[in-house]
Amino acid sequence: MGRKRRTILPPHEPPDGPPPATNRAFSALLRILDLDQQQAAEALGVERGTVSDYVTGKKTLFPSNYRRKSAGIGVEPAAAEHALALVEEIDGDFQLRTTTPSDFVAAIGRLAERLAASIPARVKELAAEEDRRRFQTLWRALKKLTLAQWRLVVAAAPDLQRWSFVKLVGEESARAASTDAKQALELAGFTLWLAERISGEEGRQSRVFAWAIVGNARRVGSDLDGALEAFARSVELRSECSQELPEVWRLLDLEASLHIDLRQLPEALRLLDEAAQAAPQTGPIRARLLCKLSNALEQMGDSQGSIAALREGMAQIDRDAEPRLLCMLLFNFMESLCAVGRAAEAERMLPELRRLQTQVGSGLNQLRLRWLEGKIDAGLGHLDAAIAALSSVRAAFADEDIRYDEALAGMELAGLYLEQGRTADVKRLVREMEPVFRAKSVHEEAQKALRLFRRAVELETVTVELVRRIVVYLRRAQNDPKLRFEEVA
Repeated sequence: MGRKRRTILPPHEPPDGPPPATNRAFSALLRILDLDQQQAAEALGVERGTVSDYVTGKKTLFPSNYRRKSAGIGVEPAAAEHALALVEEIDGDFQLRTTTPSDFVAAIGRLAERLAASIPARVKELAAEEDRRRFQTLWRALKKLTLAQWRLVVAAAPDLQRWSFVKLVGEESARAASTDAKQALELAGFTLWLAERISGEEGRQSRVFAWAIVGNARRVGSDLDGALEAFARSVELRSECSQELPEVWRLLDLEASLHIDLRQLPEALRLLDEAAQAAPQTGPIRARLLCKLSNALEQMGDSQGSIAALREGMAQIDRDAEPRLLCMLLFNFMESLCAVGRAAEAERMLPELRRLQTQVGSGLNQLRLRWLEGKIDAGLGHLDAAIAALSSVRAAFADEDIRYDEALAGMELAGLYLEQGRTADVKRLVREMEPVFRAKSVHEEAQKALRLFRRAVELETVTVELVRRIVVYLRRAQNDPKLRFEEVA
């Protein structure tokens, strides 16, 4: 059998039709990277004329070769695929009608200009995704070390001095904020230390985010004045950035939490509205913003608005993909239903919440579930079951030395005793709660309300109405040590 004859295009004749999509995508990548044909040839280890043939389409870049050549000039595989997809996407609109090599080059150049305008953002996004995966692996090892060791490692590894790593460590601080204020502050300090070692625009953007994380950590540590200063610094630095900030919604979200704690609720609502406009309109991010909005509305006394926000938040998430977020939203939703006398609706949701708690809950989460079950029993009129639940919850908080929650559960329990006329049990409860009345973790304004309750018990003038008013006050004042009982009552 004779050898198959190869068809070779004449050196100065263009191929029929436009160059293949792979060739056009390769040409666009050269332009994006600002590589001329000689530089590309050197990177690929080929003659300059070979690169020229790729650009003009005289030599077809088949898909596998296109991927190899793209990698050879430093393009990540995902970015190369994105470039090719963009070329193919606009092929229907792009009609190349030329007859000379120079026309080919001009047409490819015009297409490259169009692609170059759209690819960089995606290339940057893909690079950030790769950084996140790599940094997550590194952080799992790093976080086992001490703060001093973190700094030594980062100082010796300039590759870690990146926005992606700042973001990762900052979000670790934000997660720690819900359980360990000290750790949150330590991580926030490291986030800022890291951000200050990054130069250029990336460094400026990193510092904007880092100061917001510091502000959040100070907030959960009850340093509200320090938190205000940190957020003011973050806002000030935003004006120095020459490019759009990544995830600006997150900055607004964190700042809104501070204004909720400060009881500056109109400002919190404004920030959350801005965050919602800047964030994705569907999915878990929107659900989290709605959860925070519901908290602000609840503190403003708008229980119905709070419930509506939580209901919308639950509709935004994939129940299988986001069990932890769903658990939080559902728990808050059921608590809000109990607060407005709709315990029967909350009871119907208990099986799902219990299932979710089995998946993601532990420790205090299980204790808070038991607390919610007691509230539901109370709302349904099952007072004996409610008393049993709240008694065990109050005792558990006492054992854990979580005095503010012990005070709240104890006041709810006192209200149930009074509904049954069990004044002797109320007096016993006051004696058992003696550590609460001396606890530094219960701020002075809350102590005043509790002393009012104790005095009424001693004088035998305590009423269910007084207890209910104190419960409402304690809930609203938990993060607002300046709120006075008279302002709520």
